[in-house]
Order: sequence, then structure tokens, then C-alpha cells
Amino acid sequence: MARSFKIGAWVGGKGPHPQPSAANIQEFQTLQGGHIDLVSLFALFDINNWDWVESFAEIARENGSTLVVTWMPNGYSARKITEGIADPYIRHFAKGVKNYGREIWLRPLHEANGDWYDWGVGKPATDNTDDNVAEAFRHIVDIFREESVPNVKWVWTTNSSNVGDNTTFTGTYPGDDYVDYVSIDGYNWGNIKCWSRWKTFSQVFKKSYNALAGIDKPIFIAETSCTESGGNKAEWITDMFKVLPEEFPKIFAVMWFSQSKSFEADWALDTSSAAVDAWKAGIGTLA
Repeated sequence: MARSFKIGAWVGGKGPHPQPSAANIQEFQTLQGGHIDLVSLFALFDINNWDWVESFAEIARENGSTLVVTWMPNGYSARKITEGIADPYIRHFAKGVKNYGREIWLRPLHEANGDWYDWGVGKPATDNTDDNVAEAFRHIVDIFREESVPNVKWVWTTNSSNVGDNTTFTGTYPGDDYVDYVSIDGYNWGNIKCWSRWKTFSQVFKKSYNALAGIDKPIFIAETSCTESGGNKAEWITDMFKVLPEEFPKIFAVMWFSQSKSFEADWALDTSSAAVDAWKAGIGTLA
């Protein structure tokens, strides 16, 4: 019987620019001792066209998984998107998805309640606002509707903390008619940064979850991980699986970001055998 709670991952891999190849997916599944339902991919406007994304959609499909594409309009503010500057790329992508015909999930304009992306409301010296980010999301979806693309699930994503002036958890929400799922990205940075401290899973996600729980859409964790620095990663993972059904009942999936980033943090699952064992035990408890 298939479990109702879904497990997904950015599977990582060797080298500075890993992708969810069949080998990397299988390596992660071997590591966790089971199948992943959702496969994460990051695609950039103008750089990654549908033909490139389709190859990973097929790899995910052949694995019996769904591809979740974080679709990043690097170089575009929200206003540039609403003004139609990216329309040729978006429309070409939409036609490719339609021709593909199988379900994929797209999450554009993710983490807009931060200050690190070109479409972020909190990014200084931009004209991004809650309203025009929401409008940009609707603009993208409307192009797909004009092209009669039936096989996309639309994911709207907030970061687990608001960073920058005028940022809110739900202000960029484009409306129920434009969203199938809502998701949250959040990490336990431990003590690796001057601004960070060790946080439990609940401390990372509770505020954002409470803000999103009033939206009548299923919720999932699209990105999460935990460093080994400043606390016990294995205990953090064990606690995550304990509190998910108790404190976060609307969450139906968790996707682990498994990659060692030398310039950021070692987010990989296998930073210790204890962390891997905790993950295996946790997914074994899921219904």
C-alpha cells in the first residue's frame, strides 16, 4: 500500500553542480532504504528551457516519482515579469510542458518574503511588492492557461522566516484559483553563521505554518535540512518526524535538501550515520 505522506528530496550528488540524475536518485534511495515520491529540480529562466527540464521529468517518471521544479526567474523583478519581458520564454516552456503531457509541479517566485532573490520583496533597491509578486505569479499561470496546459500543479512557496523590509508570510499569495499546493522552505543553520542559532524543527517552521494553515490548500515542506554544527542533527530529524503529525497536521510531504555546500553549509543527509539512521527510522513511522 502506498503511504499517504510523501517523502521527497533534492538528491544532491558529487561535484559542485549535481542534478537529479537516475544515478543520484538511486544513490539517495539506497541511502534512505526506500523510494522517494517527489524529486526536486532547480531551473532558471532563460537558461534552462523545457527540453532540459523534460529529461529530468522523464527520469523522475521512470522512478515512479513526480518532478517538483523550483522555477527561478533570476534577473527578473516582479514588475519585469508582469510587463511581459519574460513572456516568450514562459510561453515556449508552457508549450513544452503541454506536449509532454505528464504531471509536473512548478513553484515559481519561491521565497519572495526574503531579500536574496531578484523577485524578493525584501531585496533592497527593487520595486518588488507583495502585490506585484502575486501579480507576477498569476501572470505566469495565465500564460499556461492561454496555452491550455492541463498537467501542471502550481506551488506557491514562502520562506520560514521573513527577511527584509515589508516582508510577510502570506502577502504574495496569488489567490486560491492560482494555487494547488502551498509550501515552505526552512533550514536549521545551527551556529554556522553569525546571525544563526540552533533551532528545532518547530522553531524553524511554526510561525510560517501557522500563517499558511488558514489557506485552504494542502501544505508541504519543499526544502529543509539541518547542519551538524551547534546541536545534534540526528535528534533534530527524530524530533521532526515526531512533531509533524502533532503540530503540523496539514503537511503532507517533506523534501530534504541533500547537498554539501562549502560556501553555505553541509546540508547532505549523510553527514553522519546517526543522521541517516534517524531519517530511516522517521520515514518508517509514516502512514
